[in-house]
Amino acid sequence: MRECLLDDSFVVLDTEATGFNVVDAEIIDLAAVRVEGGVITETFYTLVDPGFFIPDRIKRLTGITNAMLIGKPKINRILPEFLKFIGNNILIGHNVIQDIKLLDKYTRIYQGERFKKPYICTLYLSRKLLPFLGRYSLKEVADYFGIRYKRLHRALEDAVVTAHVFLNLLDLLWSRYGIGDYISIKKLIKT
Repeated sequence: MRECLLDDSFVVLDTEATGFNVVDAEIIDLAAVRVEGGVITETFYTLVDPGFFIPDRIKRLTGITNAMLIGKPKINRILPEFLKFIGNNILIGHNVIQDIKLLDKYTRIYQGERFKKPYICTLYLSRKLLPFLGRYSLKEVADYFGIRYKRLHRALEDAVVTAHVFLNLLDLLWSRYGIGDYISIKKLIKT
């Protein structure tokens, strides 16, 4: 049954934005990786011009500067290509609800529809499977599994690390619960 989960493709996504309040925030860094058979097979990545200077706290957190965003596309230009990349795949992300809320904001504005995709949140899954960790940031969970990274809080790096976290969490699910709980993974998928 574990192989059934890995046979399907899924997309791991991440965004970095100008703030944490979805209403006011604008995406500045957008990435997704497609995973097929447990292997990353494709990537989508771009910096995004938010149309204004980014706050200093976001520059410190992400390492993204205003100069890096000059000449980058606006979200309305890249949204169709990003949505095509995602397709009908299940989405995976660490605290993916925030990413989905941001993407929903844009699809409502530019596509006139809701961004409604099935998803699994690795933050939620980590809390369930690793209750002893205490902290569940992407860094903490990646460190627990020994996943290497150069710099977090960049969309592409975070998407790749999250993909590896999810694969490790699937392995943990498999080793703890085996075949009998394959159906329980369906409960993790939200819509």
